Amino acid sequence: QNQNGSNRSHSSTLTSPSVTGSPGGFGGKVDGKEFFRQARARLSYEKFSQFLSNIKELNAHKQTRQETLARASEIFGDANADLYATFETLLVKHLPK
Repeated sequence: QNQNGSNRSHSSTLTSPSVTGSPGGFGGKVDGKEFFRQARARLSYEKFSQFLSNIKELNAHKQTRQETLARASEIFGDANADLYATFETLLVKHLPK
């Protein structure tokens, strides 16, 4: 029974396999929390910090949405084009022109 109990506790710490199993990690659904989890997992600490600063500049009205997207594209690079596409979708969804 103890062994069974420990197995249960291990399985409860697992994350959803569907997130990591789908291409790009997002499936068809765009979710802000999941986007930030993916970005943090895939970007270096420095790049993720640059990305957060980029968003702060937008929120402080110090740069336009277009400038924010251009900077995000530089930060993500070609290797994370799917992250950029998801970020663009989130930005358009939450910040209409």
